[in-house]
Amino acid sequence: MAGQQKAIFLRFNMEDEADSSLYMKLAEAAASVSLTSYVKRALEEYLNVKLEIAERQQFYEHMLVTVREEIQEQGMKLVGALLAGIGTVTVQKIPEKSMPEEAGLPEACGRLPDELSGVLDFIS
Repeated sequence: MAGQQKAIFLRFNMEDEADSSLYMKLAEAAASVSLTSYVKRALEEYLNVKLEIAERQQFYEHMLVTVREEIQEQGMKLVGALLAGIGTVTVQKIPEKSMPEEAGLPEACGRLPDELSGVLDFIS
């Protein structure tokens, strides 16, 4: 059984402030559990979180590439449709009405409509 076990030894230099602080935090967090068990569990959780973050990042990058490809494909389809439509659309030409050569302005009326009767007073 001893051949199947591996061991890691951690030494904390209590004269070093960073080492001392880390040891104290670990000891407080471990509380009633052995420090070895707590460190093993903390390392396992840390590595699982790092792996999960890496998987999510990879998924995000894959989705981003897929969405970009789809947008580009749809854009190219739109451009193709627009280019295919050029020249196939006919605009109906409005026929010119023949105007009599002697056509002129309409005859002047004797008075303005009631709504506009005060306009001349306002202008002058």
